[in-house]
Amino acid sequence: MAIIKIMEMKQKRRAKNREPLPAALEGARIKICATGCSHCSAMRENTKEAVKLLGLPEEELECVSDFASIAKLGVMGTPALIIDGRLVSVGRVLPVERIMGLIIEVMAETENKKDAPEQ
Repeated sequence: MAIIKIMEMKQKRRAKNREPLPAALEGARIKICATGCSHCSAMRENTKEAVKLLGLPEEELECVSDFASIAKLGVMGTPALIIDGRLVSVGRVLPVERIMGLIIEVMAETENKKDAPEQ
């Protein structure tokens, strides 16, 4: 159990330090890169459910399924979740609760950066 918590903390730290993908900043704030496999379908459904439960408009979510478009975003594995241009998950199916937490966390960080005065 402790190992799982440590891994989650490391993943959060990596997501915070990761620079936004320039191509992923265009369009919807949340992008799910998923092809047609069962893992991708599950991740797509979990992400749709998380967006719905958070009360976000459907326009905030974009599903990218074309290999060329996924590669153009800078993603090399699926399923992948991109929030506000940040790649927060690759290669695993996240539960709805975890996706909701990531959406809230990354969007809050993005809003804080926009509101912070430049130095």
